Amino acid sequence: MGMREEFESAGNWLFRRRGYLPLLLFPLVLYAAWHSPDRTTPGARWNALCVALAIGGLTLRGATVGFVPKDTSQRNTGRPQAAALNTTGLYSLVRHPLYVGNYLMWLGVALFTGAWWAPVIVSLVFWLYYERIMSAEEEFLRRRFGGDYTAWASTVPAFLPRCAGGAPR
Repeated sequence: MGMREEFESAGNWLFRRRGYLPLLLFPLVLYAAWHSPDRTTPGARWNALCVALAIGGLTLRGATVGFVPKDTSQRNTGRPQAAALNTTGLYSLVRHPLYVGNYLMWLGVALFTGAWWAPVIVSLVFWLYYERIMSAEEEFLRRRFGGDYTAWASTVPAFLPRCAGGAPR
């Protein structure tokens, strides 16, 4: 089996469990918060930045879900499903805005602990985890929508939005 197929297979397995698997990071974050020698020094500004980052991620998720057109995605625990390709709203800026929101929420919490290693581990876990889920979703969309998906994906970044005015890739 090639890498593309392995990523898709793993991504489909993770997709079915995406609602609760990230919660396995919670004990790590609690441990980091409890055992971080730096936790007493960050100060109010750092705490406010961390909370703002987490709330920003939650807001991004809310905006994405709140303004998604009908039949473009579904909350399911099986495989990716969509009757139409969503290329509008936040999906015109980044192909996976919900996952960007999830990452920002967890990154804010991990940074809040004050332990330097907590955001590093959270970032690595999310990279490996969501890379596979996004791979599976994009394979589904490529098969389902063909050229329409390919044209959209060639101009919209997967995870990190382009800066305003940046040239399309």
